[in-house]
Amino acid sequence: MLDNLIEFFARTHLVVLHFPIALLIVAAVIEFYRALSPKIRRDGTAGPYHPGPTGTTLFVFGFLACAYTVITGLVFGFDDGERVDLHRILGIATGVLVLLTAIALLMARKPTPGASGRAYLVLLTLTAIATGLTGHFGGDLTHGKGFITRPLAQAFGSATEATTQPAIVYTPQDFNISQNAFDTFNASILPILENACVECHGPDEAEDDIRLDTLAYVLDPAADMIKRDVPDHSELIYRIDLPAGDPDIMPPDDHADPLSTEQIELVRAWVHSLAAD
Repeated sequence: MLDNLIEFFARTHLVVLHFPIALLIVAAVIEFYRALSPKIRRDGTAGPYHPGPTGTTLFVFGFLACAYTVITGLVFGFDDGERVDLHRILGIATGVLVLLTAIALLMARKPTPGASGRAYLVLLTLTAIATGLTGHFGGDLTHGKGFITRPLAQAFGSATEATTQPAIVYTPQDFNISQNAFDTFNASILPILENACVECHGPDEAEDDIRLDTLAYVLDPAADMIKRDVPDHSELIYRIDLPAGDPDIMPPDDHADPLSTEQIELVRAWVHSLAAD
């Protein structure tokens, strides 16, 4: 039961993470405008900058949300290894920046903040930038690299140009597998993946930075979907063989029907055949 509660706590990361992004960025915008526009200050003078009540309130809530998000993120990505390293490092760095910004805020709220007011403004700006970058790379993890910027790339032609490059032609020798395993994948396994998996793990969207639309991606060591030395420990087999309703089953219940027993056994047999090659 404890493991389930910890998993639930970790998964709330995906819900709460939006709050610090919005709160800290808006707080930075408000405070930056306040520093540049003395007219909005209550006394109407151009005296030393002081953090305003609105920006401070937003930052405090953003600080609390950020702390929660960092903790749940570390728990959520604990076993994901190198795949989340950049996102994890940026998340921790953002947490440190938020803490330093909170200290600067306490100092800046003195009657004569002096340099501490400017330090708070600089740190708050850096925190907002770091939060945005961390969220961006987190989006790449869940939706695939370039998920946010892909429409811009398509609009300006770079994505179109990339798709016009000649396709790479692979042979069984490229993957150190038999001709039979190579042909079985193309004839039987790939159609299953295209029907059940490629919508979320393909060229247009690659959730968790995993693609299953070609043999090269399926056997990519970085994706760690296939363990040729211990086939039954392969992530691909584990995911498709989970009972219906399990939150980790692939494809998810709300995306497609689970694979049939025949399809699962076909995939399992193919993965086992790789161990013999």
